Amino acid sequence: MAEEAKHNCALAAVYIKENGDSANRALFYLYKLLLNQQNRGQVSAGVTTFNASRMQVLDTYKDLGPVNEAFKTSDRQQSLEIFKRYAGHKGIGHVRYATSGSEERNLAQPFERHHGRKWKWFSFCWNGNLANYKELKQNLMEKSDYHIAYDTDTEVLMHYLSRELKGSARPNLVKVFTRLAQKIDGCYNIAFINAFGEMIILRDPYGFRPIVYGWKDDMFLAASESNALINCGVTDYKHLPPGHLIYIKNGKVEVKKYAESPKKAHCMFEWVYFANVSSVLDNQSVYITRTNLGKELAKQETEKIDKDHIVIPVPDTAKASGDAMAFELKVPSAEGLIRNRFVGRTFIEGSSREDRVQNKYTALKEIMGGKKVIIVDDSIVRGTTTKQLVRYVKNMGGAKEVHVRISCPPIRGPCFYGIDMSTVSELLIPRYEKAPKKGEVSKEVIKKIADDIGADSLKYQSIQGLVKSVGKPAKDLCMACLTGQYPTPWGKKLYQKAWDNFRKGKKERTYAC
Repeated sequence: MAEEAKHNCALAAVYIKENGDSANRALFYLYKLLLNQQNRGQVSAGVTTFNASRMQVLDTYKDLGPVNEAFKTSDRQQSLEIFKRYAGHKGIGHVRYATSGSEERNLAQPFERHHGRKWKWFSFCWNGNLANYKELKQNLMEKSDYHIAYDTDTEVLMHYLSRELKGSARPNLVKVFTRLAQKIDGCYNIAFINAFGEMIILRDPYGFRPIVYGWKDDMFLAASESNALINCGVTDYKHLPPGHLIYIKNGKVEVKKYAESPKKAHCMFEWVYFANVSSVLDNQSVYITRTNLGKELAKQETEKIDKDHIVIPVPDTAKASGDAMAFELKVPSAEGLIRNRFVGRTFIEGSSREDRVQNKYTALKEIMGGKKVIIVDDSIVRGTTTKQLVRYVKNMGGAKEVHVRISCPPIRGPCFYGIDMSTVSELLIPRYEKAPKKGEVSKEVIKKIADDIGADSLKYQSIQGLVKSVGKPAKDLCMACLTGQYPTPWGKKLYQKAWDNFRKGKKERTYAC
């Protein structure tokens, strides 16, 4: 569900050949790339552009809110002034969702570090979480006498980048990021630009999050998702392999390996929920994956279907799965829940989950009244919203029965790689299982959850069905939140720490413990 699991950010990068027809229009394309990745973050948006003819050869603009709000597009004159001031032929961009730190403007990205020497003057943005954040922070504070102003992994990453750039000689940027990768554990895709106009677009060695890139005439573009490139006219795009980076220098664009890849660990949640349904991630269509998930749900359905049944997908991310499940079961699929697409982010959300559900959806009694409704959703993380949704469909939608079907397997563990769920206590399943478990969740636990959320029945996707739907080997997917098998050393440590905290009744974020 949209308010149950949040994801951390999207990147964008643009390089335009200086003699091209679109010279100095990098910001225009950065804006488009970010706008098409708005699904990955709505807290803030920002860019850094390079223009050698400015006194500020690197200049950063960022603000709170969705992309259109950040760039003031409702005020034509104000928006034109922003686009004029930050014109350039190179740049990086970012949209943010805060998985750590507050939502203040100072934490919007990119982060720019000024310096008199041009290789030490840089700006960067990134997508992910540092699993060994505590260790990295302590190393700075204890050994190097640093002051941490914001207490976020973005700030810590900036300091480590700065340390790799120290010295009186201009360093090799590929080696800089090779050394950096040896120090950090976790998920990190990075876009970097310095005052020479050199750029780096980097994917971490495990490939948790996607990076795609391609050319359109005299422009090179990179982004977190393929739909952003396609909507900028890039039809022939490629997926950056884990442990590789794109190096832009002196008019050349090269893909280089900077670190060994211990294994692939593509986040399964990208296909299930986070990514735009029109995107293709590591050569696998998000839409087709979600359709496959619906087919797998249909295969394991035990409800005796009759003329009173109807499938209602929860908009928008579960629609492909719900429609596919309904088709396989020969049951009507209808939009019994209409999403209010114009609510946006607001502090006036109401004091309860029930208020938020009613602000977000309108239940159509004309569609669901007297029906046996099969609600198809992408995931259950905390469970509170699902409970309110079931109640809403029964009370306001007039459903006779509500059967909940989830296209993602049960979430049993926190995520330390960029999803906003870092504690065991906030998750639904551990409250019933009380200890780390392997294998499928028992029927008794599923029945108890169904009773507690007020559903007539509840079924989750199987892990086997998920793997089959994504179409990649299980060994190439990060399913740590489902299986407890974390791909990085610090992920394993934090998992144990998270369970220790749960047993002791501690609820603070695992990273800070």
